[in-house]
Amino acid sequence: MNAYEHDHGHEHDESLASPKRPGPHEEAELPHLLKAAATGRTEVLGPSGMGTLQRTVGNSAVRAALQRDAEQGEEGERRSSVHDVISSGGGEPLDTGTRGDMEARLGADFGDVRVHTGSSAHESAKEVGAHAYTVGNDVVFQRDAYDPSSQQGRTTIAHELTHVIQQRGGPVDGTEAPGGIRVSDPSDRFEREASANAERVMAGPSPAPEPAAPSPVSAAPPVQRQEADEDEEPADVQGSFVQRAAEAGAEDEEETPPEG
Repeated sequence: MNAYEHDHGHEHDESLASPKRPGPHEEAELPHLLKAAATGRTEVLGPSGMGTLQRTVGNSAVRAALQRDAEQGEEGERRSSVHDVISSGGGEPLDTGTRGDMEARLGADFGDVRVHTGSSAHESAKEVGAHAYTVGNDVVFQRDAYDPSSQQGRTTIAHELTHVIQQRGGPVDGTEAPGGIRVSDPSDRFEREASANAERVMAGPSPAPEPAAPSPVSAAPPVQRQEADEDEEPADVQGSFVQRAAEAGAEDEEETPPEG
């Protein structure tokens, strides 16, 4: 009994002992290991790195690294903010003038379309690397990207409303990505079709409005997006499909210029 108490006390003292001075090899590795620990990169540390940190800076550094690694893992599992925007019930209908013009140009009823332009919409568009994207009847824009007063702004709106029509007709192309979403690629056929259609319908004056019957909405709508700057990495949208249209400049890089 006394021997057990003595051994246990000895182990307890060791666990509370001050960190040991690192040897020459450990001292050279220590800055790299501390940086990995500070960012929670336990895969860089490895068992030997963990042991070095335990001996030289104590268990608290190791525990902190493991905690950061766990928190980052949880962050990676969080769903995309796209879901929050399209399920919020928010957004505004197209204004009367824009709706009438687009319905006449595109030959569809957009009475159920909701336009999202607030701060949450802005952040979600940035998340998927787009200045505008479409999920079902929800069209979402980055800040200042929704501009019915300009020719470029109306062309963007026509592009996104073409995606509304596409998604009413059934599933569209999309690539699975983190966050529970799928995202279109600027080079897929639906994006090329939306770009060409928007340019075509906006090339002339607005035709006389013609009433059109609403089309059925897909139960699991895709997310189509209009691609933002090249340095923004697109995210994907599963469960929902995100469709986007390539921004001026980015789209040109995707297409081979016509010969002659």
